[in-house]
Amino acid sequence: MDEIEFRKRVYANPAAPEQELVDAARDNPDYQEILNQTQAMERQVDAVVNAIAVPEGLEAKLLAIPQQATEVTGSVGTVARSAAANSSFFNYYAIAASLLLVIGVTFTLSSNRGPTVTDLAMQDGVFTILYSEPQMLATVPSLNTGPTPVALSMGSVNEVMADAGVQLVSNTTQQDMDIYSATPCVILPAYKSAHLVLQGEEGAVSVFVINNSPVQNEYQIRDSRFQGLVMPASEGNMILIGEQGENLEELKQTVANSMDWTI
Repeated sequence: MDEIEFRKRVYANPAAPEQELVDAARDNPDYQEILNQTQAMERQVDAVVNAIAVPEGLEAKLLAIPQQATEVTGSVGTVARSAAANSSFFNYYAIAASLLLVIGVTFTLSSNRGPTVTDLAMQDGVFTILYSEPQMLATVPSLNTGPTPVALSMGSVNEVMADAGVQLVSNTTQQDMDIYSATPCVILPAYKSAHLVLQGEEGAVSVFVINNSPVQNEYQIRDSRFQGLVMPASEGNMILIGEQGENLEELKQTVANSMDWTI
């Protein structure tokens, strides 16, 4: 199986991976590292959830709610139902569940303990695009075996990025940033995004823009071939991905300064 399929199946149940995944990881050090990292993150999430104490007195308040049962008769029989279920019990439960969720997510992010579900989905989305559309990366001069490609005009690039709410701005940094491919793409199904390909020092560099909620902090993503940065912007996120060894830190400010979020 390829790496994308391996990642998807591991993410589905990291605590108890299928034997096929365990065997694949045993025979491939890169797959083993993915499995180890994912299982480590799963343990960290469990630790966060288990470490959160229930607020003092909450259990007693929930147990003290009157059990005023009524009966509701339907086509499948008679079901006992608590009148309190429509009021205070579910209010307490919803508040408690929301509080625990907020505390857990905040703790995870502030302590940098691991990625969120959205983080993992974005990472999976961009890697899927990179591996399923290799012809995009082959548009840069260093990888192209045919005629030397011509950089796209600012107008052509902006036409593609318009749906994602981003446009290139005319400044000196943009003049040094040749773009050889610009296509709309789908990273997360509910949001608009675009994929640009630039020339980097180690090969092609992909720039993804997506108009979902900005992440709280910049973080790194990587696999056995690529390394990347996920960065919050004013109205969305920008993701830079290049080959291992690419100096993305040097490039990110140039790219960020060349783009304006219009939504």
